[in-house]
Amino acid sequence: MSTQAVFEDEAAFSAALSDVRNDSSDISYIICGHVGGSPNLIGVMYTGSDTSEIGSKMDPTEAMYGLARYETKFDMSTTVKFVYIHWIGENLPVGKKGRYGVVHGSIESRFSPYHLLVEASTPEDLDPERILHTLMETAGTKSKVVDLDQMPQRQMRGFTQTQLPQRDKKASFGVTNMSAKGAEVDILSDVYEAVARVRSDADPLRWMVAGYVDANPKGPLQCMGSGDGGLDELKSCLQDTLPMYGLYRVTHKDADDITTVKFVYIAWVGTKVKPVTKAKISTHKGTAEEIFCPAHVTVYASEISDIVERDIMEKIKSQAAR
Repeated sequence: MSTQAVFEDEAAFSAALSDVRNDSSDISYIICGHVGGSPNLIGVMYTGSDTSEIGSKMDPTEAMYGLARYETKFDMSTTVKFVYIHWIGENLPVGKKGRYGVVHGSIESRFSPYHLLVEASTPEDLDPERILHTLMETAGTKSKVVDLDQMPQRQMRGFTQTQLPQRDKKASFGVTNMSAKGAEVDILSDVYEAVARVRSDADPLRWMVAGYVDANPKGPLQCMGSGDGGLDELKSCLQDTLPMYGLYRVTHKDADDITTVKFVYIAWVGTKVKPVTKAKISTHKGTAEEIFCPAHVTVYASEISDIVERDIMEKIKSQAAR
């Protein structure tokens, strides 16, 4: 059985997803489900503008998937957050649950990135106030009664926090706060879209490269190139005067002749990048890794000769042999 799912109407899905990610769009959620009970065929079931109705759209006998846009407010500031919903109906047959579970990874990747994962089985799990409460808690904007050293043991049923950057509404898709992982930088939506395409088995795109707009290390980051060619095509986009980030998809055939997909994250700092720029972008390491990782291989490079396909594949082969 294939572990990959495809969308019945790719154009309709992409358009609806873009609407949800667009702050100026009235569409604030998309819900998808299995077409005709097929584990490998997904269709858009609903879109809408009222997140309070999401729970009523869910089928208790099915598995469904969605992305919803919420706004949190704190100190006069409005921040847009995205929530990925993985619905497993209470009455979903065990057999179906197993077959659907095999393809969930490929489905989830199409909704990434997001700030919060909600695993739900009842409409109450999707109550907007509950979700907003959790979003504010995970962002650190809601006061908590318990001490901070007790927080790792607290988890609200149905919720799993991701470590994606926060998105300020006035940015296209960005981060404006400081955090323990270092300085954060605004990320334009075309970066997230390109990363999602590279990670999608249904898309021919194999690589993408991001860099700083106008070479300004303060950001934002934008997509500066993408393609369906090989590593040489990716390397042709790298410039020795710029810091850049890349994601590259390769396939690997293991000892059992099974082909798997692997991802390579490339952190590039050209040889002619100014020292002050190097210092500034070094604080973006955590944010960059959240966008481009997880990856099977990470390459830190400053010269084209540092990026060698043979070396990358050797690392992947070595990992697979463990």
